[in-house]
Amino acid sequence: MHSGHTRAAPRSHSLDFIGDHLAINFINTRRADLGKPFELFNTDKDVKDWLLRAGVATSSETANWPSGRLLQKARQLREIALKAVQARKAGKRPSLSALNSFLEHSISRPKLVMGPGSKIEIKRVYSGRTVEEFLAPIAESVADLLANGDFDLIRHCEGDECVLWFYDRTKAHRRRWCSPTVCGNRAKVAAFRARSRERSDLTD
Repeated sequence: MHSGHTRAAPRSHSLDFIGDHLAINFINTRRADLGKPFELFNTDKDVKDWLLRAGVATSSETANWPSGRLLQKARQLREIALKAVQARKAGKRPSLSALNSFLEHSISRPKLVMGPGSKIEIKRVYSGRTVEEFLAPIAESVADLLANGDFDLIRHCEGDECVLWFYDRTKAHRRRWCSPTVCGNRAKVAAFRARSRERSDLTD
């Protein structure tokens, strides 16, 4: 079931959705700012707000959850996802049992909705009665990434101390940075300073 009213989505940060895949964006909710760990999920509301911004259909049946339960399970699922992606990227076999435990709660049904131009679309409606069911769309996205993702194109940002991942969907597949305006610019500034120091050393 879904809420009868629509909440305005909280403002997104520029790095919230640079991963080009829902599962990677979810993993990227824990990142680093100039080398210092930065956590997006600190409360249940943080998790709900992020899911809203990500466009994930969520249920309104959350009243009976113990406070902090959603936060705990979201962080747990994120750690499972990160370890699995790291393993696949390293050419190793990831453990699937923990993720399968989440997928066991993935209760959903199809629903027909009218799309743009009177196009009829099928969307999944999730139960969301428990925290695990509420997070089912994320768990399914992680499963899709592990099973169908091209891990030659799933990459870690090359920025110093950056922990973010992305799916390189660019035409040339030469993407190196989480964001050209963040780590890309920092790399350019660092390279410029290095060249300036070299020139200064040569003239001394």
